[in-house]
Order: sequence, then C-alpha cells, then structure tokens
Amino acid sequence: MIRWIHILTVCGLTATSLPVCAQSTRTVPVEGTAIDVDVHGNVYVLDSRRCTLTLWDQEMRGGATIGGPGWESGQFDQPAGVWAKNGLDIYVADYGNHRIQRFDRTLSFVSAFSTRDAEEATDRFGYPTDITLSRLGSLFICDTENSRIVKLDAANRVETTFGGFGGGAGRLQHPVQVEIGPNDAVYVLDPPRVVVYDAFGNFLTAIGGGILENPRIMAADNRGIVVVDGNDIICFTESHRPLPRIAIAGLTVDTVDPVQSLCLAGDRLYILGNGRLVIVADPRPGHDELEKDGNSE
Repeated sequence: MIRWIHILTVCGLTATSLPVCAQSTRTVPVEGTAIDVDVHGNVYVLDSRRCTLTLWDQEMRGGATIGGPGWESGQFDQPAGVWAKNGLDIYVADYGNHRIQRFDRTLSFVSAFSTRDAEEATDRFGYPTDITLSRLGSLFICDTENSRIVKLDAANRVETTFGGFGGGAGRLQHPVQVEIGPNDAVYVLDPPRVVVYDAFGNFLTAIGGGILENPRIMAADNRGIVVVDGNDIICFTESHRPLPRIAIAGLTVDTVDPVQSLCLAGDRLYILGNGRLVIVADPRPGHDELEKDGNSE
C-alpha cells in the first residue's frame, strides 16, 4: 500500500575563459550536507550528520531549524537530499527512514510518503538520496536500493520507474542525484556519467564520456547542468556541449573542499562545503553568448 501519512571569503573561481569576479562572491559560515534555494532566494540547508533542516532567508540570516534523529514526523535518519525551488513545498529524502517528507515554506510538517509496505514490489523504494519536482507536479525519487528513479504523478501514485533492471543504455548503476534540467528532461548523476531521460522516463542520452573523470555533485536549471568533477567545475549547455573546465583554485582546501552540494538559482551558483556556503556569480556565459557560440560551430 502506498501512503501519504498526514500527521567563499574567496578569491573566486578561476578559468582561462570563464573568470568569476571576486567581488561577486560571498561566504557564509554554514554547516550542512545538502542545499536548495527557492524562487525568493531563501536557502534550505540539510545536515545529514545532525539530522536537521534549517531555513536561511535571502540575507543569509539563520531562521527556523527542525529535525533531530528519529522516525517520528519531522525527524530524520541521515537525510540526504532537499528540494525547495517553488517557494511553497519542501521535500526531504529521508534516507535511513526510507521515505520522503514534505514541509511547507515555514518548515511545518505536511506529510510523509513511503512505499516500503506497498503490495506491488515494483512500487517499493528504499534509501532515497535525492528528490526533485517537475513543473507539472511529478516527483522523481532517487531510489538507491534498486538503482533506479521512481516517478510519482500529481496524485502521489507511482506512475513509473526507470533506469532499473532492463533499462538498456539507460540502466543506472549507482545513482546519487536527480535533477530537472532543460526541456523538463530528467538528469541523473550516475558516476562516472550523467544519464538523461525525458519526462516520461525514456532514455535520451548519457553525457560526460571522455570528459567527466570523477563527478561527485551536480546542479541543473533550464540552461543546462553544472558538475563538480574532481577539483574542477564543468558546465554543460542545454545541448549538452561542455564549456571549458573551471578549476576550483580560488576555493582552497580550508574553505569548501570537499564540496557537499551545489545549487543554481537566478544568476548565482551556491556551493556548500566544509562549514561554508559560498555564493558566486553563475560562471556560465549569458544565453545570447551561448547561442552565438553554438551557431558558430
């Protein structure tokens, strides 16, 4: 049975062709393991170690914190992923409790979702590490127990699963993140590649072959994706064309290494790592410049 239970100071990123101005960076002491930013600029910080979720406002003033270890509503067991982009709903992948918890924008508990006891074995998911919501209201869960993605429809029913056994070229091995990118496509970080599906779960392509070496974290928006690859950041355009590597040279070991989480929001890139949240200008060229560059190829 499926149920909803209602109850950096930094010098900047450096690159030969994509410099980031140091004046545009900001560093805030923040402890956490995953972040997301809503349309209003509020930052939601998940801390897997403390089992907490904290809301920071647009000025990076810390606000409400909820959670604590446990299995009751609003408690977590190694929470791994958070989604909050629409400014209304916050979803947390509650890894150890095999469930997704939903909160409102004030972090008040709304509901919890689990298929651990579902009658249909194909509907069950476990150890979720990430979740994302499409603009059409579909939820995509990174189900690491079965190495696949579970898609829920707007009525919170399992609509389909994909990337699992029998997935062919789109078969996932060790998925860790799921994001919605350009054209409502679903991007799954499955090191050493990023696998792309359409909104229905049909395999489209895999990117990163011969480019990505040790991808660890990614973020996506309607312009493309950004991937932390070793000590570099690599940006991919909407057409999956890689831009020049950006060395995380300005982000020294005692600042953000290792990077824990990324988020693209507006014209900014949020980088969480080692007790600091670094906010920098989006390192990608503007849309017009990308189009011009692409047409010249």
